[in-house]
Amino acid sequence: MTDVLTKKQRSYNMSQIRSKNTEPELTLRKLLSKNKISGYRLHYKKILGKPDIVFPRKKLAIFIDGCFWHKCPSCFIRPKSRIGFWNKKIKDNLIRDKEVNKSLKKNGWKILRVWEHELREKPNKVCQKIIKQLQ
Repeated sequence: MTDVLTKKQRSYNMSQIRSKNTEPELTLRKLLSKNKISGYRLHYKKILGKPDIVFPRKKLAIFIDGCFWHKCPSCFIRPKSRIGFWNKKIKDNLIRDKEVNKSLKKNGWKILRVWEHELREKPNKVCQKIIKQLQ
């Protein structure tokens, strides 16, 4: 199946997808604030992988994985157009995630990956996971 949008329309749509200050990220930051959890940094550039939130003193890197971009096992919906492109893109994301995890763990970091749907459906559970990792 070919793309239903023109190249210009698709380009515009893709340009509107943010990598920083996304809704799930803002939700998590509000949750941390509400629970008086501090000491984190945003988009900490001193480590590999661009984690969304980092607790440098505790060596905890938190990644908020989008269900589409990182192929969530419970809610991923396979695209119907440009199948080859999307299969490669998502596969490359998964490979990169594994490499980042391996490298960070090797350097003594704890990694917490949170699915965007977890933040929507069970934000308090996510917060408890973070608190547990920080102890």
